[in-house]
Amino acid sequence: MKTTGIRLFSSIFILVGGSIIFFGLKTLKTASDSTQWPTVEGTVTSSSVISKSGDNGGVTYKGEVLYEYHAGGQTQLSNKVAYGGYGSSDPSNAQNAVNHYPKGKRVTVHYSPNDPTKAVLEPGISTKTFFLPGFGSVFFLAGCAIFYFAPKMNQRQATPEMPNATTPDPKIG
Repeated sequence: MKTTGIRLFSSIFILVGGSIIFFGLKTLKTASDSTQWPTVEGTVTSSSVISKSGDNGGVTYKGEVLYEYHAGGQTQLSNKVAYGGYGSSDPSNAQNAVNHYPKGKRVTVHYSPNDPTKAVLEPGISTKTFFLPGFGSVFFLAGCAIFYFAPKMNQRQATPEMPNATTPDPKIG
């Protein structure tokens, strides 16, 4: 593969990784800010485990907890339990969320004073919140490594080795 192709290929990794890092850091900031948000009482209106089948046959499970609360002069609906709460292949994680937030349960809702439609039940940063920045970093660093090292390796393979000038040629007698 020519250097231009390698650099283009690695640039895609860098851009995708950088974008994932950006959105992950934005989520981390929002999660951190959520600990300072005002609170109101809300009610869980539905709670169930949902599953999605992937193209490769895998299944992802998520606890879908829908709750309502009154903020910004209106009744609002949200389904955000915690920041970084993505699906998992383990259905017990989703079931735990559903068990913890059954339909009809009274909950404390933390909502953004700037956007009352943005709310969460478990504010703050958890280990799961670092998933996107971490995943993005892998793509970003892999892209940087390919961008830097692959053309050098490609160049070494294309350059024939020169015989060592200090080593006598055994054919000369």
